[in-house]
Amino acid sequence: MKRLILGTLALCFAAAPVAAKADICACKPEAASKKEPLPVKVKRLKEENVRLQQKLAECKVEKDAVRAQIAQLQRQISQLEDEKVQLENRLRVLPSKEELKAQIEELQSKLGR
Repeated sequence: MKRLILGTLALCFAAAPVAAKADICACKPEAASKKEPLPVKVKRLKEENVRLQQKLAECKVEKDAVRAQIAQLQRQISQLEDEKVQLENRLRVLPSKEELKAQIEELQSKLGR
């Protein structure tokens, strides 16, 4: 019985490193670093960083232009609303169509037509 337990443990310990090695080989983390060494990766990332910073600067300029356009449109809306209020007030003061027709008829009757 003691031999059976020792034999089973020996097989487990012998099989464990083989299984672990098989998992490590399946991952192959060094394969990625062999394709792109660290200095090359750093250079690529720096170039990408510069490109992204330029794109960010362009986006900021475009964003500022859009904000300026929005502000201009808001000013125009405000001016148009003010003009609308003025025209509505002026319209209230002017006589209606019926009142003007009545005045025309009155003037025509005074002139004898």
